[in-house]
Amino acid sequence: MTNVDLTTQLQKISGLLQPYQFGIGGSCLLWRLGLETEPKDIDIVCTEQDFKAIFQVLSAEFQQQYSPAHPQYVSAHFARFSRAGWPDIELMAGIAVKRNNAIVSWTFKSQRCHWQDDICWMPPADWLQLYQLFDRPQRVAQLRRYLVRLRLNSLS
Repeated sequence: MTNVDLTTQLQKISGLLQPYQFGIGGSCLLWRLGLETEPKDIDIVCTEQDFKAIFQVLSAEFQQQYSPAHPQYVSAHFARFSRAGWPDIELMAGIAVKRNNAIVSWTFKSQRCHWQDDICWMPPADWLQLYQLFDRPQRVAQLRRYLVRLRLNSLS
């Protein structure tokens, strides 16, 4: 898949979901930031209120995939979709993780997202929090380095 293809796909999804509160993050966000060369999937986070409507929109365009329950990830809503020629799409809302016999939740704030080139992006700082929550140390390190460089560049 080329960068042009992925950009077009992300624009199509963002256009379909424009009426709702959502943002694209994960490896696609890292790709946009120059930290990832080949995103494996498209991560979409939305509000719990909009999950059902977004699920219906995506179901009309993509094939829903079975997702077995994960022992640590206990989000309120999760769905995976696929389509030939596209990365898998993962839709999530009410994100929560089971850690040390406790549930740790994370709240999506759609007002923190921003539109660029007809794509609705989540902020890198939100994915830093999510990767910490998901216990993905390599991704945490990548984003920390990026955010430090960004902060240093803004100071000079």
